[in-house]
Amino acid sequence: MKSSFKLTKLSFAVLIVMGYVSAAAEERLPEVVVTGKADPISTQLDISRAAQAIKEIPGGASLVDMDVVKQGRVSTWVDSLGLAPGVFVQERFGSEEARISIRGSALSRTYHGFGLKVMQDGIPINYADGFFDMQEIDPAAARYVEVLRGANASGYANSTLGGAINFVSPTGYDSPRMIGRAEAGSFGYARLQAITGGVIKPHNDGENIWDYNLSANTMQQNGYRDHSAQDSQKAVANIGVKVSSSLESRFFMAAVRSRSQLPGYVTKAQLDSDPTVANNSLWPDRFQRRDVDAQRLANKTVYTNGDYQVEVATYVMQHDLWHPITYGFIEQNTTTYGGHIKVSDKSKLFGANNILTVGYLPDFGTTDGRTRSVGAGFVPGAVSTQYSQKSDNHRFLIEDKFSLSDATTLIGSLQYHQSNRKKDDSVTPASNYDVQYTQWIPRLGVIHNVSPSAQVFANVSNNFEPPIFDVTSTMLATKAQTGVSYEVGTRGEAAINNGRDQLSYDLTLYRANLRNEFQTVCINSSTTCTAWGTSATVNVPKTVHQGIELGLSGFFDRQWEARGVFLYSDFRFDNNTLYGNNRMPGFPPIMLRGETLYRWGADKGARGMPASYAGPTFEWVPTSAPMDNTNSVSNDSYALLGFKAGGPVDQTWSWFLDARNLADKKYAATTNIGAGFGGNPGAAYYPGNGRSAYIGLEGKW
Repeated sequence: MKSSFKLTKLSFAVLIVMGYVSAAAEERLPEVVVTGKADPISTQLDISRAAQAIKEIPGGASLVDMDVVKQGRVSTWVDSLGLAPGVFVQERFGSEEARISIRGSALSRTYHGFGLKVMQDGIPINYADGFFDMQEIDPAAARYVEVLRGANASGYANSTLGGAINFVSPTGYDSPRMIGRAEAGSFGYARLQAITGGVIKPHNDGENIWDYNLSANTMQQNGYRDHSAQDSQKAVANIGVKVSSSLESRFFMAAVRSRSQLPGYVTKAQLDSDPTVANNSLWPDRFQRRDVDAQRLANKTVYTNGDYQVEVATYVMQHDLWHPITYGFIEQNTTTYGGHIKVSDKSKLFGANNILTVGYLPDFGTTDGRTRSVGAGFVPGAVSTQYSQKSDNHRFLIEDKFSLSDATTLIGSLQYHQSNRKKDDSVTPASNYDVQYTQWIPRLGVIHNVSPSAQVFANVSNNFEPPIFDVTSTMLATKAQTGVSYEVGTRGEAAINNGRDQLSYDLTLYRANLRNEFQTVCINSSTTCTAWGTSATVNVPKTVHQGIELGLSGFFDRQWEARGVFLYSDFRFDNNTLYGNNRMPGFPPIMLRGETLYRWGADKGARGMPASYAGPTFEWVPTSAPMDNTNSVSNDSYALLGFKAGGPVDQTWSWFLDARNLADKKYAATTNIGAGFGGNPGAAYYPGNGRSAYIGLEGKW
């Protein structure tokens, strides 16, 4: 693999030099005094403490400030995570559902999701087998989003290649009394949201203090494409009680109703001529849809006694799915429950600061479902599968953070995972199985603070991911995905030009050597397999994932703000018998997103900057992306240009304008992924939205 890079001594040297350059620059930072009320709760971090916690992670990790995101439309995961370093996220016909991946996680999957641990307020929304639905998260209800890439999510006992994403809602302590927000725009899009929060203090101040934050929204859109309408309602609640100075408890609740039509893939000719059309070849009456109803209830309780802290959490989720697609009508009812207990000790060790954490994080789940064939007139026909899928996971964690010096911290952890997957199908009993997967997962990392605002870091870790049911149902991918990951990086903040210009950066280089990765391949001797039944998801013996994750943001001349992310992805087969060292499909090698805003006015907005803003946005994929393992066909490169503006109307109201794809570029936001298309993928393209514009108005009281 001549085009591949390796993490060498030079990589470390470059990163260390960058850290020291930043430190030299920031020595000229002016003194800043920050005042405000301390966060009185231990069950949840406010955004300032969460940002500080990121600095204690020896690897790729970042925080998304949703107040910054709300300077434009806030509807999809692309809206909220599009400028998060290291996150590859693409819309699917402008819907709530997107294709999301970190470091090539779930590379073969173009819909739904696995390979990431997705959480709301630290409580997973994943099914017990690892699968997750994006519809179950309301990004607009979050105060910030925690993005922990790769092994840096080990604190949540997560061992997947991609890591974890945690949407954290406000508490009553960091939320206005009332927020009202309205968004409207192209393709019949309309969204309304209401948020209320506050703190209730009894007469006995300091005990039995309640706080609350409640969010509800409704969204509808006709969609850019035919048969792509959506209708969803979501409610999120975060209610806490501070029983005493040492005991707190917090309750989390969520309810989701989502209705989505599915327009399907189109051909390259349709993409170039009329990308608004739906795939009409198999479903003349266009019955394809995905309807989701879900509810969640969780509790987190924290007891603190000096240097010791005990955290106990429990949760239960209910998920109902109605999903007519090309080959049948899928009906599922899923119940997932679990929790965790973590005990931390902050006592000094050998006279140095030390934090020792041990934990047990189990979860269990059952999916009862059936698939009906497509009968005459596109109505449910005979039952083809009727099954019960059961998962249980037992995760044990021990983690230690030891201060080698005032500037250097060593972090080590060890996990033990035991996962069970059992399927019982009364219609096709030959497909039944009962499999157990076990793995020890060590991790070692180090952080060195070059200065108070500049760090370099490195870590090495194992990863482990059992197959989800959607994969194991074929009984061809029967092994867990494992591997070893390496990463080095630097992050920090610097001031130059006597503090007039400020820069923040986040740079990570990583490499993962994987074994038994889940991937769609040919199951015969041919290098092309376009016929039904000639390809399947299997365990690929060896693959390599490596890349560069870069995030930059700056505020220049006290009026110009620039933000951008650069993502380089090099994912390859490793001497595969069929595909050699070909690139693995689905990812463009290079992607850039960003925005440049001119700011003015005396009023202060997010991060203390002038609140009024206007400027261009962009997305650029300069190279094509392979669509199959043989690299016989690729998705074209593209460039998108947008524009946003906004600012305060008065002390209560603010507005925004968010225009996208101003040139009305015809492009595929994502594509189907195949083993071998033989140069002709057929209907395999999901068009991105055409020219669009959205306006919004928000009031805070």
